[in-house]
Amino acid sequence: MDNLESVSNAGLNSLSGFSFQIKVFIYRLTMLTPGQQVEFETLDDVAVRSLPNADTVSDSCLKWSVNNNLAVEVFQVKQTNVTEKVGRQVLYNWLLAYNQRPEITKFILYIADDYKFSRAAFTNDPKIEYENIISSNQSENALVSRVKKIYTGNFEKFEKDYKLICGKYEIERLNNIDELIEKQLITTFHATGTDIYFDKRISELFTRVCARIMDYASNRRAYVCTQMEYMELCEEICNSISSTQYSPDYESFCQVFAQRDLTDKVKSSREYRQLCYCDLPSTEILEHLRWEQYYQNIRQHLLSDAKKDTISKTEKIAHRNHADVVYELKEDKKDSPRRRLTQTRRCPISTLHDEFSRWGAYIFLTADSVTNQISWKDEDEEVYE
Repeated sequence: MDNLESVSNAGLNSLSGFSFQIKVFIYRLTMLTPGQQVEFETLDDVAVRSLPNADTVSDSCLKWSVNNNLAVEVFQVKQTNVTEKVGRQVLYNWLLAYNQRPEITKFILYIADDYKFSRAAFTNDPKIEYENIISSNQSENALVSRVKKIYTGNFEKFEKDYKLICGKYEIERLNNIDELIEKQLITTFHATGTDIYFDKRISELFTRVCARIMDYASNRRAYVCTQMEYMELCEEICNSISSTQYSPDYESFCQVFAQRDLTDKVKSSREYRQLCYCDLPSTEILEHLRWEQYYQNIRQHLLSDAKKDTISKTEKIAHRNHADVVYELKEDKKDSPRRRLTQTRRCPISTLHDEFSRWGAYIFLTADSVTNQISWKDEDEEVYE
């Protein structure tokens, strides 16, 4: 789907190479049943398991429970040709996973449809595979060395585990992962005809899941999502993105898309120059510019939804608020760039639903060549009416 594709390409620089894995994770999220959860980067690229009885979820209407034997399915995800060498790395991961969780019931390798798969690593003589592992002299932290440590001196155990994995693994080719996700979400996100909000809800789900994975990864933790958490997230997205409201999650937006550094291009902008007049530290300037990016995202949505009148009204209100602040500060002989900024930011804008978009609208209006332009410091070419 074009909308989802554009989001992943624009927002996953810090997760280089993992866009496809995240899409598979979301695809598996859409297939969860009560009592299941999906985990990203735990036993494997993606793992699905049922919750134990101790984690049974109950409310006034439903009681979900499973038996004591946890059902664990492990997935690896490849968007490349799976050669014999790559296949062997997949095998080693699964051997490690199986030794960690012997209750694994299924091993699945997802491959993007355009790529090839070699079964050589899974159809070899167990003795040959065993010798390949035992004869390895790679570093202690290498994947094969970790497998070697488990099976040294125990061919019988290796043969048993190898045959079990080779008998249980599955290859699933995913032809157009975006369309697969879209089909799974038709009911959940209430798709109707050419509903632009359906696409935007999918994009928001992608953004929020990406943000959570990034957040957990930065703390070296695996992200785990239960079926109940997933359904609550979808309901929240439906409420925040509709014909009457467009409020994407600010924290998720920043985590995935927002400006990270003050580049030369940023420093050449009027917004940056105007913020510098306010004597803000660079971290505060960046935060203000992120608000602007967030407002620009909402503004773009309003344009695509043919709501130019709402944009015009928003920016006229913002301009009027700023002008009133400037008049009052000058009358009190307290005018300064910092005071203009802080006092203008306090002014409400009835057309926007949260503080971040409101603050961002004010920063947006300090840009070059915008209608209703405002300033924290008057520049030579500007005259206030």
